[in-house]
Amino acid sequence: MNRSPRWMLSALAVPLALLAGYGVARVGHAPAQPAAEPVPDVAEYPSMTALRKVEQAGVAYDLTWAITGSPLIVVAPHGGAIESRTNEIAGAIAGTDHSQCQFKGKLPSGQNHPRLHVTSTNWDVEECLILIAQRRHALAVHGTSLPNKVAYVGGRDVNTGAALATALRAAGFTVVQPAPGEVAGTSVDNFVNKDADGAGVQLELTLDLRMELFPTKDGPPSTRGQAFVDAVRNVYA
Repeated sequence: MNRSPRWMLSALAVPLALLAGYGVARVGHAPAQPAAEPVPDVAEYPSMTALRKVEQAGVAYDLTWAITGSPLIVVAPHGGAIESRTNEIAGAIAGTDHSQCQFKGKLPSGQNHPRLHVTSTNWDVEECLILIAQRRHALAVHGTSLPNKVAYVGGRDVNTGAALATALRAAGFTVVQPAPGEVAGTSVDNFVNKDADGAGVQLELTLDLRMELFPTKDGPPSTRGQAFVDAVRNVYA
């Protein structure tokens, strides 16, 4: 749907702006931080709060969000060079009518994972958690290292997950639902399950599938990619 003009929100302004409700589409980004000393190679941070105290916004990562009146928010927690093409997929699913939040790694190749990868149960980005808690539906788009071209559908919202699995299979995609084991996404601590009803959907997409859907970084979807996006959007329509 069409929205009135957008404006930028700083991280500190988000909670105040949200008090006004959903009436206007808005976009925001975390402000760049002062230059910091180089950070050595590190294992995964214990939380996003910890990561953001050390890594430099605008250099190591970008954090952006867009706010609309939709009951759905789409989140790419490991976008950019962390889990390739997940932010392109999430952005296409959200379009201009659904809210979205994206964290994108932008370090040199090979340095983003695991350094900028924080597991979903520790992904405590306050700006995004505020938006998630105010919406009935949350959808997280992840990448998995599992083989072949497969979409794993998990999360605690099993009814919507089943509907997504049906729609994607009808569009010709291989789907596993419910997702198994480490990609199940069913923990109550998982950020995607912190929406208004405590149950979201987690998509875990293999690298082969992600590259088929969006062959080029920041580029448009392929024909198959558009079919995937349309199938997901139709479930939330």
